[in-house]
Amino acid sequence: MYDWTGKNVVFAGGFTGIGFQLLHQLMQRQKVKMIGIMHRMENVEMMQKLQAENASVKLVFMQVNLMDKSSIEQAMQKMGQLMGNIDVLINCEDVLLDKDVDTTIAINLTSMMHMTMKAMVYMDKTQMGHGGLVVNMSSVYGLEPAPAFAVYAAAKHGVIGFTRSMADRHIYEKTGVMFMAMCPGLTNTEMMMNLRDNVTWEHSMHLVEAIESAKRQKPEEAANQIIKAIEMMKNGSMWIIDMGQLKEVNLQMQWQM
Repeated sequence: MYDWTGKNVVFAGGFTGIGFQLLHQLMQRQKVKMIGIMHRMENVEMMQKLQAENASVKLVFMQVNLMDKSSIEQAMQKMGQLMGNIDVLINCEDVLLDKDVDTTIAINLTSMMHMTMKAMVYMDKTQMGHGGLVVNMSSVYGLEPAPAFAVYAAAKHGVIGFTRSMADRHIYEKTGVMFMAMCPGLTNTEMMMNLRDNVTWEHSMHLVEAIESAKRQKPEEAANQIIKAIEMMKNGSMWIIDMGQLKEVNLQMQWQM
């Protein structure tokens, strides 16, 4: 079980859906020292609501443009200096805009990698950190094909590849930083709205009907299981969170040197 006592947590994500429910769960961890939220825009009302849940946890916000590498670097440097060290980084940004390839890849994959590498300065025990944990948000479409959302699937497959690579035991032995990936199934969030406007191309439109009619889990159900997976602290682990249930993914090596 993960000990949250005195921990500094950086959350890169928005104030809705699974993200907000994760923040709600983190605020219930009474011994967390500080939670830093990094996002494009601050939601003052939500910040106040979260802070009211637990006055002992210091909650701060840092604005960042995820489409801009220099903005990520500057924001993470400020956050790292404010905290001193980062114990947990949760990369929770998620966008489905297949017709906008650059944005879909940038938000779901590129920004996550930049965010992680900049945070490592304050996590890596050979630098300014004490070791820690990076949690990356992928999707069940990061494990399986998604004909209707091929660009989104490509980005989320990239999240899995990056996470598995960074979780290499040789890297962990040097840095003390563990990596995990979360793969939620269909969840009742804003991202599920207007799916037909966001397909990769018109030929896949008919595939959206099955997704629209499928049963979905609630954001709070997904968040509860994600926190449960985090607290298991298993380096390199991948987790499917679907219909409020948690299942570890056992990926096999297909090739080795």
